[in-house]
Amino acid sequence: MALKAFFNLLIALLLFSCSFEQEDKINYEAEFYSIVTEFEESSILDFDREDIDNNIFIEQFILKLDKQKNTFVQEDLNQFKQNIKNQPALNYQLLKDVVDLYYLRYEESLNKRRQYLNDFEFNFNKTEGISLKPRASFFLNTTEKQDHQRKIIKNELINLLLEDKNKVEAKKELKKVYQNRLSSISKIRESDKFGILANNFLSMLDPHASYFSERDLENWNLRMNLSFEGIGAILSFEEEKAKIQELMPGGPAIQSQKIQVGDKIIKVGQGESGRLRDVIGWRLDDIVQLIRGDEGTIVRLEIENDRGKEIVNLTRGTVTLEDSDASSEVLKFNERKIGYIKLPSFYSDYECLRRNLYVCKTATSDVQKFLRAFNYEDIEGIVLDLRNNGGGYLHEADSLTRLFINYGPTVQVKNPTKDVEILHSWRSTKVWDKPLIVLVNKYSASASEIFAGAMQDYNRGIVIGQTTFGKGSVQRFKTTSYGQIKLTDSLYYRITGLPTQLFGVEPNLVIPSLVSEEVLGEGEYENAIKPNNIDNAYFVSFENFDSDSLQKSFEKRINDSDYFNKIDEIKKQRDSNLFLSLNLKERKLIKESDRDNTLELVNFGRILSGKDEFANFDEYEDYVAEDEFILDAEIDQSLKVIVDLIEIES
Repeated sequence: MALKAFFNLLIALLLFSCSFEQEDKINYEAEFYSIVTEFEESSILDFDREDIDNNIFIEQFILKLDKQKNTFVQEDLNQFKQNIKNQPALNYQLLKDVVDLYYLRYEESLNKRRQYLNDFEFNFNKTEGISLKPRASFFLNTTEKQDHQRKIIKNELINLLLEDKNKVEAKKELKKVYQNRLSSISKIRESDKFGILANNFLSMLDPHASYFSERDLENWNLRMNLSFEGIGAILSFEEEKAKIQELMPGGPAIQSQKIQVGDKIIKVGQGESGRLRDVIGWRLDDIVQLIRGDEGTIVRLEIENDRGKEIVNLTRGTVTLEDSDASSEVLKFNERKIGYIKLPSFYSDYECLRRNLYVCKTATSDVQKFLRAFNYEDIEGIVLDLRNNGGGYLHEADSLTRLFINYGPTVQVKNPTKDVEILHSWRSTKVWDKPLIVLVNKYSASASEIFAGAMQDYNRGIVIGQTTFGKGSVQRFKTTSYGQIKLTDSLYYRITGLPTQLFGVEPNLVIPSLVSEEVLGEGEYENAIKPNNIDNAYFVSFENFDSDSLQKSFEKRINDSDYFNKIDEIKKQRDSNLFLSLNLKERKLIKESDRDNTLELVNFGRILSGKDEFANFDEYEDYVAEDEFILDAEIDQSLKVIVDLIEIES
């Protein structure tokens, strides 16, 4: 089984359980310093606890916990800075005090909100709003914080009113929501607090570092199966909300086409009509238990993102390794036969390879079969779709590259000792020498970026889409006293010496997208690893193609496209909207406008694919994606570019 796919399965939604560790046997302070020591010794990053400025560090830790600056006040920050004086660098007890106070302040806020619901009469006709821009500083004191609390309550009431509830029903439900959140806080254990402390500390140093307790590791060993039932998503915890960290290829979540990485789950309901339960502030494993269920049953999720909120119905299913397989289509486009390959991940049958068996299932072997079939069918060019491909095995990115070049280097790797290893081969395994388009988006990461970067550097293919995620780092597990930490110990580099880390791969031809460059990708991490350039590896690129004529015809099509003009219009609206309105009438109009925009974009793809349009948004919302090929606007543009390229080269 592919290690990457296997690891993803292990930490997916269905991984977690409610088993309890014996907390009294764990010395959390000793475990913390064990984590620090292991990071100092094993990470590729230079870190020395003695170099820490406690004033700066404690402020960064507080900001990490309270990213939105909604919970702490400036008085809290000042008090912690006062407590730092004469303390040794990286004091565990001080960090623990911060976490303890965070939960206390959050509990106080919830109680205050319940009081507001009882004592305050909200005016939904008043013109006011909440700023969508990040607040520059914490509230000075609790008094200044109270008006913001009132606005938060009013916004949550409006959300319920938009679900066709009356004011009495909305207040009643919101009181229940706050009570549930308070109940969740009461169930917080010391192990939970330590997990929050350890993960926030590690993510300050390395955004991809994380901590795993003994309980998590035991669960992995208990659940080493080839398949899991659920929605096929990996969750993390951010700002009291469950966040979609990764979507598993073949899973119900990614197949729905309505859920994206970065979306936050705020409510969960059972069946097509079961009550949606607010899960903000819940323990992550409790949320997982609510989402999981028998294969074939329905779970409803209310998703929150920068596009607003949406309720998504998912049919729970079994996610297997086979669901990650590459797939192919032969498309007739402008009287030409074009091959299309979708590669969800760079998978590999690890056990088969370990045993040195002759035939092993890998991403490269599957794509190779498609390419040979395309050669037999006289296909004139191919589109290789790496959108939403989060990576996988390094050696698969290397071997896949060799299907398109004769020989040479594919990627450079800087290891923990800062030495650089060049993956290089003089043995040709080239299968395809006709035109190639590599389609990527902001969710293409790691091994996807290695392959796309190599095709671009060799001038072997045209990269189309959006700048990729920018994850050019490798993480490995290291053992601590009571668990394990995952940390970065290597960095990827292109054969030109340029890093993919942080910068990603910039396409030759950029397709507009609703996904914001600023809020998604490695660059969203304030402490993202900033690599230096290294020397280039020796390689011989292919002949240049007429990029100017391709660019001109591509840009004209984009500018003339109703679809991409609509995307541009929506993005401009979002960028200009600096406030979330708290006027009920205005919010209804905004909701209707968002639904209309979504429906228009969805129907565009259905028209391209020869499918019936959705008559209204409710029909789209109730739609369950079928296992069929859907031609979308980005594939459509890729096909047009490759036809242009074929005609130029013929």
